[in-house]
Amino acid sequence: MKKRVMLWAALAGVLLTGQMGLTQQKTAVKSKTSTKTAMAQWTPEVQQTLGVSANGFTAAGLNKLTKAQLTAVLASAKLDPKKSLLTCSTEATPGKVHVLLKVAGHDATPVVVSQIQQSVGALSGVELVDAPTAADIALHVVIQEQTMGTRTIGFTASYVTGTPCVQEVGDKKTDVELKGQLGVYTNPKSAGVAQDLATMLDQELKPLRGTQ
Repeated sequence: MKKRVMLWAALAGVLLTGQMGLTQQKTAVKSKTSTKTAMAQWTPEVQQTLGVSANGFTAAGLNKLTKAQLTAVLASAKLDPKKSLLTCSTEATPGKVHVLLKVAGHDATPVVVSQIQQSVGALSGVELVDAPTAADIALHVVIQEQTMGTRTIGFTASYVTGTPCVQEVGDKKTDVELKGQLGVYTNPKSAGVAQDLATMLDQELKPLRGTQ
């Protein structure tokens, strides 16, 4: 709140400076008529748009603006409902990285899913979460079992990482992701695929951990 008040106070100062300069240029010309300029007053719209209360209106210097100038400030501060705002996770909590892990595919049996969860969850400082809003990074995996006849000869894991974000359009918020690295691992054992994924993710987490 304090930063926003300072911002509008600074803006008010710029407007007033321009107004004073204009007045000084016209001191040599005496006007025969005098018109009273309507000054700015606090309204609920000021609170809603600028976050400035009635008590803070004067402290912010907004009372020194004309009514027309305040109207211009309010108009410039309002968000365009057609424009979207994207907010993403940029850094993890010190010592902890929250990972959203999703494993899918017809061959993603409970055993395979558990192996991947255990391998990823065992990484240093990693905590698995269920909600995108709680995650610093997302890992999506699709499992496919490789067979020859009736015999299993291996497992393939297709994966993509992502940065969880929230997109705001007007009053609507939607969970979205910025796609990161994608690739494929193949291993004769499902436990080997799980370890391959964990090793890859461990490298991906270095920026979030603050390491190179």
